[in-house]
Amino acid sequence: MSLDRFRLRSASASSLGSALALALVGLTPAAAQHEDIGIELPSVPDAWLAGERSASTDGWGGRLLPVKAETPAASPSHLELGPMTVNVTVGVNLILDIAIDHLNRILTPFPNPQVRTVSDATTSVDGSAIYVATANETPVTLFISDASDPNHAVSLTLAPRRIPPREIRLVLTDPWPGPTPPRNPSGPAPGAAPDYVAAITDAMRALAKEEIPQGYSLRLAKRGETVTCVQLGLETRRGQVLEGSGLWLVTALARNTTEAPLEIEERACRADIDGDTVAVAAWPRVWLEPGERVELYVAARPRPQTQRHPERPSLRGAGAR
Repeated sequence: MSLDRFRLRSASASSLGSALALALVGLTPAAAQHEDIGIELPSVPDAWLAGERSASTDGWGGRLLPVKAETPAASPSHLELGPMTVNVTVGVNLILDIAIDHLNRILTPFPNPQVRTVSDATTSVDGSAIYVATANETPVTLFISDASDPNHAVSLTLAPRRIPPREIRLVLTDPWPGPTPPRNPSGPAPGAAPDYVAAITDAMRALAKEEIPQGYSLRLAKRGETVTCVQLGLETRRGQVLEGSGLWLVTALARNTTEAPLEIEERACRADIDGDTVAVAAWPRVWLEPGERVELYVAARPRPQTQRHPERPSLRGAGAR
């Protein structure tokens, strides 16, 4: 084989390799050329990459500062309802809201509190705290005093609502003087006072249940034996008298004669008998709608016959001239 023929074969193999390479990529030599469309993308300055702008790069100057997205404030995972502290005065009724179908806690200023009520609510005493529970919206009236001193009592009217359980702390506006000694040596011993109050409470509870308390006799009230309330819009009518040993229970009907709801002021009511009124209670509620009637129970201690004043005939009577 001659040298010229070997060179020709080598040139043909080289052309064939180039054509095969172009066929594999699917491009012709003309298609492999980049077409110039007339748009030139500027390069990014190094100052921009470093986070700064200058007058030489954008014409107005300034800075590029990294901005961190604010994290939304987390919503609270719980809701706190703290105790309520209220000031109370002995002998002044205070209206407070409590929860229905929940246990409510009342912290009293008395070391050994006792509760007196005629309502259907459940009450229990634990130390100086009182727990109250009710299942309806009927107001609950309470008298709270220390077991050793029933003369200083706090009057509460609890209005049940659809709210969470309440904790109420009672603070006396005037300092509690402590146990009150008996006024005379012949009076009952200090230890007998709670029993005396409990006896009155049990007797009134029996009246509310339409029962005659043990040891009492029932009769109709005589003329003048009624209950008088010094309160506008409240009308009373005499009812019955239950006589016990040293204590009478006088009942009456009370009616709201106004055109608006009326709260009975139990402290403004007394029994019209020759004696001392010691307790007053309204049943079944103290709030009256216009025209509504409830029963009033008044416990009174009549004076002995030897201490009663004889009656003087009136000059306006039938025998007067």
